[in-house]
Amino acid sequence: MRLILKTYGFLIILALFSTIRAEILNLDLKTAREIALERNPSLKLAREGVHKASRHVIEARGNLLPTINAYSNLQHAWALQKNRIPNFLKAPFDSLFYNLYTTGLVPTFTPQPEYLEMAFGLENVLIAGIQLQQPIYLGGTIRNGYNISKLGYNIAQLQFKSIEQNVLNELTSSYYRVLFTKSTLTVFQEALQSAEQNLEQVNKFYNVGKASNFDLLRAEVQVANTKPFVASAKNNFRLSESGLRMIMGIDESIELNFVEELELYYSELTIKSLEELMEIALISRPEIQMLNDQKSITKKQVSLSKASFLPTVVFGTSYQYQGMRNDLNFNSEDFNKSFNSSISISVPLFSGMKNSAKYQQAKIAVKETEHQAESLINSIKLEVKSAYYTMQEALEKVQTQQKTIEQAKEAQRLAHLMYSEGSSTQLDILNADLAVQQAQMNYQQSLFEYNVALANLKKAINQL
Repeated sequence: MRLILKTYGFLIILALFSTIRAEILNLDLKTAREIALERNPSLKLAREGVHKASRHVIEARGNLLPTINAYSNLQHAWALQKNRIPNFLKAPFDSLFYNLYTTGLVPTFTPQPEYLEMAFGLENVLIAGIQLQQPIYLGGTIRNGYNISKLGYNIAQLQFKSIEQNVLNELTSSYYRVLFTKSTLTVFQEALQSAEQNLEQVNKFYNVGKASNFDLLRAEVQVANTKPFVASAKNNFRLSESGLRMIMGIDESIELNFVEELELYYSELTIKSLEELMEIALISRPEIQMLNDQKSITKKQVSLSKASFLPTVVFGTSYQYQGMRNDLNFNSEDFNKSFNSSISISVPLFSGMKNSAKYQQAKIAVKETEHQAESLINSIKLEVKSAYYTMQEALEKVQTQQKTIEQAKEAQRLAHLMYSEGSSTQLDILNADLAVQQAQMNYQQSLFEYNVALANLKKAINQL
């Protein structure tokens, strides 16, 4: 029994350990992109927008088809309508009854009234039928509306691509920021370790009389001054990681293990000219395609506004049964069938200048989109130019800082070696350590700026 309990206990612990291990996510940029594309809230909303736009197309297409409705109506008359009509039988009846009166066949003669009141119909009327309506000509309203809905669907798809590029750009920048803050933390941790090793060396020299109390105090101050930088770097790393989680759409319960470091990734974009990059951007940016579709929509809206000046033609037909009774005990014999069709034509004559105003507004909207296109093209060119020059500048910084780090580390090694042999001062050690720390920080900063600038350039030409 104890063996069984121990076995179950071991399996439960193993299962819990596996669950905990499953919450650790080994993350690289490719995995982060895949997660963000699936779970980012902005992209989820954009997908719904595309789906909604597709339903608009179906709705607009339905206007091209006939509408068929079944209807039924039960009407009860609390008082039947009476109509007053001329008594067409007055003359012959008066003549007949007067002759009868004069011959003594009837005792009295009463003239007929000039008018008669008659009630038509029965108290209850039940109607049931089917009606069909088919627009024949509405001045191009339906056709243009359908084409506008298709353009709207295309715009929704392009808008999704634009949002996707923005999210990927934001994700890439955030991801590299995490790597940067992580590398910054490593730099400060190494600086703290170096300061502590220096303090240990100074302590040894102080105990044998090779270092002064001032040297010891300065080494202790260096350690104390470096610790806040480590704490600040840890905090910056946590904040940047939280920002990345928000973009990816994952919560804090999943532990992230970053498997990449900030590195110099060369791209074929670095060898392309600025003119080539601008040309690519103007061809591939979804915003330009969206604006072209918007231009088409405004032109079709001009056609729609023209339709308000044109006649409309609608075909309709109905098939119905109508029954009448003074009670509600209807049967098949009470109903009469009717079947009719009609074509209705409506010609607009005057609308208080509203239609003319709408037409002018539609023409102005076309000009507005032309101005927007010019502004958008200039904005995209400026975006490409800014990202290109920033990337080139950052690339030069990276290449320069690589050599600086090597020189600073060599100077640091020599300073520590000379100090251990008694041929240099504590100040030389501190300056060498600070130079290495600064060179590493500059290098990491330039790597971060380069990778972010490269991502911005890819986004500018729609290649993220």
